[in-house]
Amino acid sequence: MTDLDTPLHEVDLLLEPRLQSPGAAPRISGRVTLGTPLVRPLEAGTVSADPGWREFLEAQAADNDYLMLSVYCSFRAAPNGDPIVDAAVGVNLQAPGEPADRQPIAWSISPKHRVRTVPRTGRIALTANLTVAEAAIEYAPQGNREDLFLVGMGERDSDPEWRFRAVSGQPLIGDEELTIVVKKPAGVPARADISLAATIRHRRLGLIPYRADLPAVLRTVELGAGTPGR
Repeated sequence: MTDLDTPLHEVDLLLEPRLQSPGAAPRISGRVTLGTPLVRPLEAGTVSADPGWREFLEAQAADNDYLMLSVYCSFRAAPNGDPIVDAAVGVNLQAPGEPADRQPIAWSISPKHRVRTVPRTGRIALTANLTVAEAAIEYAPQGNREDLFLVGMGERDSDPEWRFRAVSGQPLIGDEELTIVVKKPAGVPARADISLAATIRHRRLGLIPYRADLPAVLRTVELGAGTPGR
């Protein structure tokens, strides 16, 4: 659940500097909000819901620290109607000065996917040898289907990310809490660098990519050194 005491920050979206799009707004406000990232150490004495977790943490305590990093993310509609069609939130975990085999990783992430229900329309497209042409799949039966609007990836890696996209008839609007269980070597200082990008469909200019101008409190999160020599 989202911590209601987490400060929320409205962040601006900046036009990607490599893009030459005369007329595109160089800065857009009021579309994305991020909460101050929360970091909670996971220790055997404080994890009570699952005895298996406690046993796992006790066995790992001498070699590794585990922390929970949570970020609250919210997308809002635009007054002029220009929708966000996709977005990505990335987290780069690193322990500066440490070798590659001692870098922190996303031990687990949540959510791994979210779906929204959209109407089924159209038909099933087949090729000459009666195989389904997947790129052109449409559905004839009445009813609904579920489309992915959020996918999380990068579990057991140092650069997890979540990708959002609008689905048919449903704009990219709403709130989501993104959570990583971080594994890092015990006692090693580490940090998480956060980034956000989004694509907006402008009525006159089409699809224009933007990146978030994140303040320092959102951009870099210190994960702490843990307890050396445990």
